[in-house]
Amino acid sequence: MARLVILIAALAVALLLWYNISRSRGEQRKKMIFWTLFSIIAGTLLVLTATGRLHWITAVIASAVAMIPRLLGYLKYLPLVSRLYQQTKTGKQSQQQPPPPPRSGAMTKKDALDILGLKPGATREEILSAHKRMIQKVHPDRGGSDTLAAQINKAKDVLLG
Repeated sequence: MARLVILIAALAVALLLWYNISRSRGEQRKKMIFWTLFSIIAGTLLVLTATGRLHWITAVIASAVAMIPRLLGYLKYLPLVSRLYQQTKTGKQSQQQPPPPPRSGAMTKKDALDILGLKPGATREEILSAHKRMIQKVHPDRGGSDTLAAQINKAKDVLLG
C-alpha cells in the first residue's frame, strides 16, 4: 500500500513538472530540465543510500558524474587559469633569481616603465595598480627583497613625479 501511495505521489510530481516545463520557454526551460534531472538523480541516490542499497561513497561519485555537464561549462575560464598559472610560475622564478645589481645614477622614465611592466603613456591609475600588484609580490614583510621593493617604489615615484 505504501508503495502505491509513493508511486501516485511521484506521478503527480512528474505531471506537475512536465506541465511547468512545457509552459516555459528558452533558457528557463533548459534550466528547469537540468535541475529536474539533477534532482531526480540526487533523490534516487539519496533514497538508495538511506535504505542501505547504495554505499555513500558510490552516491558521492555518482553525484559528481551527474555534475560533469555543468562543470564542462567552466572550461571557458581555462585561458584565465593558465595565464594566472604562468604569472605565478614566472613570479616564483623571479624570486629565486638574485636581485639585479643596483643601477648607478638616476632612474629614467623608461627604466621605471620597464620595472612596473607598463607602456609609455600609462595613466596614474595604471601606475598605482601596477605598483600595488608588484609590491604585494616582493614586499619584505612577505619574504621579498628590500632591494626590489625599493626599486618598485622608486619607479612609482619617478613616474608620478
